[in-house]
Amino acid sequence: MFFLTGCQIQSKAYPKVITSDRIQLLSENDIFSISQMACLEIDKRAVIPPDYHALSQRLNKIAKTLPSKANNIEINYQVYINTEPNAWSTANGCIRVNSGLMKLLNDNELQAVLAHEQAHIALKHAISLFKQAPYIEFTDKIGELVVIAKEDVAQQYEIEADNYAFDLLISKNIDPMSLVDMLAKLPIHSTNKPTSHPSRIKRIKNIIARLKR
Repeated sequence: MFFLTGCQIQSKAYPKVITSDRIQLLSENDIFSISQMACLEIDKRAVIPPDYHALSQRLNKIAKTLPSKANNIEINYQVYINTEPNAWSTANGCIRVNSGLMKLLNDNELQAVLAHEQAHIALKHAISLFKQAPYIEFTDKIGELVVIAKEDVAQQYEIEADNYAFDLLISKNIDPMSLVDMLAKLPIHSTNKPTSHPSRIKRIKNIIARLKR
């Protein structure tokens, strides 16, 4: 199950549930619009520090070491004051990073996180997940959109994003070992319970194998 939070549709033409046949009619622009709605809505409900805040300045400084666009899509960043160590991205170029994650990671590890999120945008993973979903539901919970995705597909995308991030970091003369260091610190990857992410060990082994090539 893939969650894209922050999408309200009361004033839009989208139905509460988009069935698979209607999903196939969605264009990339439609999905971009839904993603933009999601970003705007969740930003409204988040606590975002001002530009002069140390967290915002740190994120912007790190972001400048990476491309400003992914697959010609302009990237925009925000920090959320939220203790949960998390980061996410949407098809239209939003990348959001929680303060809890920033506290947990050093600058090189945050570069790895941003490169990984840029990868999801560049590889159009969100668009693909939309297209493959059996249905999309706008829930009664304010601002939440749920996209159902096959677990194996979602996990494959995480590996693909790691590989893209690896190459991106290399191209910017940034040590890709930061991907391993970042993964080692993230608690979400330390569980063996079913998840949309491959196990931490699987992802780390994939990166180390590339380092040895």
